[in-house]
Amino acid sequence: MALTHKKMNLFDAPELSILAHACNCRGSWGAGIALEFQKRFPKAYKTYQSTCKEINGEMAGGAILTDLENQHFVACLFTSNGYGKSTDPKEKILENTARAVRLLLELSFEKGFPIYSNKFNSGLFRVPWEETEAILKPLVEKYNAEWVVCEA
Repeated sequence: MALTHKKMNLFDAPELSILAHACNCRGSWGAGIALEFQKRFPKAYKTYQSTCKEINGEMAGGAILTDLENQHFVACLFTSNGYGKSTDPKEKILENTARAVRLLLELSFEKGFPIYSNKFNSGLFRVPWEETEAILKPLVEKYNAEWVVCEA
């Protein structure tokens, strides 16, 4: 298994796959691809929001994997405590990304489902994709996971 890239829409991933995206720790999916996740996966959004309330906005470097909804699992990678003008610095986001991806791979290992994502962190968190990918690739290889980066 390995990290691959495909020209496809993330939301066209096969059934029973994991759709992963970067999240803030404040309970807001109000812009970017997160807003699309909110529309398509309302139960996952509620799980995400309740998790953020429980941890009081301090879960950077964590990850959650929600229950099956619309034939997909949703993985929230908590890569920044804040969002907008309160987004964490790039170095902190990359550090959090390594911890969050490792946790997701551990959570998903037994399930064995493929993981699909966009080029997370590169949008509203303003981290160059190449820097996130440099962290992601060795972890995917270490866990022998199947991770597809969707490029629409």
